[in-house]
Amino acid sequence: MTLRVASRILFITLLGMGDGHAARTPPAVQPAPDLPVLEAESKVVWGQMLDTRERSAFGYFSDWLRQSRTAGKGGLAQARDFDGAAIVPLGPYLTRKDMVLAAAKPNVVPGTPDAPLKVDSEGENYQGVNVALVRLDPGGRQDGFDILSDGIRSGIHFKLRITPTFDAMVVVGRINPDGIQNQIYPAKPGQVVVIPAGRQTLLPLGEKEYLLFTGANSRDRLVFTIRDPRSLEAGLAAGTPVFRNDDADGSNFMQEVQPDHFPVIAEAIRLRPRDPALP
Repeated sequence: MTLRVASRILFITLLGMGDGHAARTPPAVQPAPDLPVLEAESKVVWGQMLDTRERSAFGYFSDWLRQSRTAGKGGLAQARDFDGAAIVPLGPYLTRKDMVLAAAKPNVVPGTPDAPLKVDSEGENYQGVNVALVRLDPGGRQDGFDILSDGIRSGIHFKLRITPTFDAMVVVGRINPDGIQNQIYPAKPGQVVVIPAGRQTLLPLGEKEYLLFTGANSRDRLVFTIRDPRSLEAGLAAGTPVFRNDDADGSNFMQEVQPDHFPVIAEAIRLRPRDPALP
């Protein structure tokens, strides 16, 4: 199955690798779980113990990522498709016909959140996600990763590596200069990827699938939306800014959430045409 999202100057393609043909059939669509997907760790910060001193959200999140890497959950550079990540129909998550998951506007701003990370009976006051662009060589092997501020170079085979602190629903799409979006992955509108909290997952999910941008000159963007499914309920989406910090493990996003409000993180990544001076 091949998906091409095209304008005159841009192609973002979901393809298969290794045999020169289109991607294998994507993972079977699973029945949509009841809301929320999981709540097992709702009283513990991101599944880890919180020390008693106040700490910055980004500092604690970086520690959490390193602990996840050393706790046998898969090295950051060796992330794979974990049990629990699946494509599901959006159906029961929608409470309003005009609420489209992929249409969340990018809400990331520069800077660092002021309030320290805390946890109480209401839960955590921050939720976050780590996202990196994993480059693949022609054989499909991981060949390093890039932070999102570097953009996506034309001709690069890649996957997105996503590690959320919360049970997440994910859609990847394209946004043009007029703000119009088209869903790329999952390929079928009305479907989303669900990722359990704390799991490092590569998208597309198929082992032989990848994304490819080919274009000579474009102002289009690759856009992703990562949200807690409970944020789809009217009035429950967090409206606070999302801050981004790039470090050695990729791009980290943090959003402060009030009690009974749930994270929505949307970012647009610039596409970098191939330099004609390069081979």
